Formats: sequence, C-alpha cells, structure tokens
Amino acid sequence: MKKILALILAVMTMMTVAGCSGTTNDTSATSDDVKVWRFCHEESVGSVQDQFAMKFKELVEEKSGGKIRVDVYPVGQLADGVGAIELLRYNAVNFAINNPATVATIIPENQLLMLHYVFSDDMEVNRKALNEGNATKELDRLYTEKDMIPLNWFQEGFQVVTSNFPIYTPEDMNGFKIRVMASPLLIAAYSAYGCNPTPVPYMETYSNLQLNMIDGQVNPVFAIEEMKFYEVQEYLNFLNHEVFIGTFCTNPEFWESLTEEEKTMVMEIQEELDQYVFDMQNQYSQERLEKILANKPSIELIEYTDEERAAFQEKAQAGYDYYLGLTGEEGQKLLNMLQEDIAAAEKEVNQDI
Repeated sequence: MKKILALILAVMTMMTVAGCSGTTNDTSATSDDVKVWRFCHEESVGSVQDQFAMKFKELVEEKSGGKIRVDVYPVGQLADGVGAIELLRYNAVNFAINNPATVATIIPENQLLMLHYVFSDDMEVNRKALNEGNATKELDRLYTEKDMIPLNWFQEGFQVVTSNFPIYTPEDMNGFKIRVMASPLLIAAYSAYGCNPTPVPYMETYSNLQLNMIDGQVNPVFAIEEMKFYEVQEYLNFLNHEVFIGTFCTNPEFWESLTEEEKTMVMEIQEELDQYVFDMQNQYSQERLEKILANKPSIELIEYTDEERAAFQEKAQAGYDYYLGLTGEEGQKLLNMLQEDIAAAEKEVNQDI
C-alpha cells in the first residue's frame, strides 16, 4: 500500500509541475476553464492502444468545443502496465487501457480471455462476442467492484510467437524460454507446451532477445514490428492460439463526477471508437507484416493446418484446468458464457454472409 501511495504522489507531483506552464492538470477546471482528463495506456507511441487514446482525445476535444483537454500518457511516462491500473483505481488518471494479464492479480476471472483457442478465427465473431456477449457483461461487474468501469472491450489481433527456429509441433517448444506477461495462467498455458515461460517487462524484451536471455516472445504483429523484435528473431509462428484483448476503462469516482452530457458524449465516442479500432487493428496486422517482410526478407512465416493446430489445442487444455482450479464455479460460469457468446456470434455472422 505504501508503494502504491508513493507512486500516486509522485505521479500527481509530475502532473502538477507539467501543468504549471499555463493550465493545471485538475480534472475539474484549469485557469482557462478547460477541464483536463488524464488517459494512460500500456503500449508505446503509435501502437493500437495509443491510436485509440489519441482518437479519443481528438473526438473529446472536438465534441466539447475545446472545453475539455485529454492528456495521453503512453507506457513508461507515468508507470508500467500494472502501475497504471493502480493509478486508475485511485483516480490519479481518469481513463486507461489495460489487458487481462495486467489485471489478473486483482480479477483472476478475467484470465478467461487469455485461454488458448477459446476465441474464433474470425475477428468479426470475436468482436460481437466481446461487445454483445454475457461474459464481458459479467466481467464488467467484477471490474467495477475493483474501482474500474469497462467502457469497451476490443481485440488487437492474434498473438504471434517469434523464435530462432521453426515450431511445427508442441515438442519443438520443449525448453523454449518464451517471454510472457506476468500472468499465472499464461505461465501455465505455455508450460503445457513444454516451454519455459519467463515474465519480462515489455520495454526490456528486445534486449533480452538480443542477449539470448530468452529464446522468443509472443505479441501481435503490430507490436513485433513496432518494438523491432523481428530484428533479433528468425521465425514468425502464426498459431492463432490467443487474441490480445484491450479494455478501455474509467474510474467510478471520476465517472460519477461527470455531467450527463459528458457521459453521453463519452459513450457515443466509444461506440465510434469500436469501429475505428476494429478497422485499425486489421490494417495494422497487414501493414506491419508487410514492413517486417520488407525490412527483413529472410524472416520465415509458419502457418498451420487444422490438424497441426489440433496438437497444440490438446495441450492447451492444461490452461483451462488451471483457470478452473483458480476460479472455481465463477470461472466455469464465465467460460460457459463466453463459449455460448462465441457460438451465437458465429451463427449471426454466418447468417449475414
């Protein structure tokens, strides 16, 4: 608790100093009667989360007629991913994007969204399940109990495993030292393939790969290009096993302080952002892969047949067992909900085709 309070005090001091040049960073009003909303996320400048945040900033400032300013803080400017969650919960920042792994210690049930092969190969199906399904509605309740209100759940693309040797079967991953986020479920899931999962801070991953302290890592394509991980890896393994999920949240105390007009504006903007981020992550996945291939033509892409993926899916069951052992009946209920949500979304999408 002392560390959390010290972090928040340090951040608030930084914000106050930053605001002394003309306006303060008070969320109520500045000397120019401009409200300032603080928004942090856990990725670097130019990432999917950063583009989401910058579009939110643009739309808020435009729709408020300049009466509200949004200050965006990428990863590392105020805190890392876990630290940013505490800043949001204590209302030191007003909006934040996080992911299930960084929230896992306080809401273990949300690791449901990191289970391997739980989502569809069709991103439109996943989008419907996240936006309209009952599982995320139940997670909304759990988040709110921990002082975070989810406003939007969105996907950032399939996770891709990078390596310096080809991976065709789970046996090829025996002893493979793979960088993962600090999530117990991810550690259990990758251990099931025979890997040696190793939590490493995001910003230290490149140097760890370069120095052979780890053998590979897993991230969406846009992050692999953006963080230059491909420079020190030889293979991109497209297992389509895990979708990276972002959660756009606000602080309950801050939310209740808003006027009804401001709440309506934010909700209308997040609906617009849902389409924006869906199109953007599809575009990023294609464009960033093209950049990787242009910058490193020697890198090899490995894709899998249904039969080849089935071997990984069988091993992935250990991750489900871990999740249910951790979360019990609540976890089983959520898993059932998500599977039903995906099945319903698949039926709806297929009818539209």
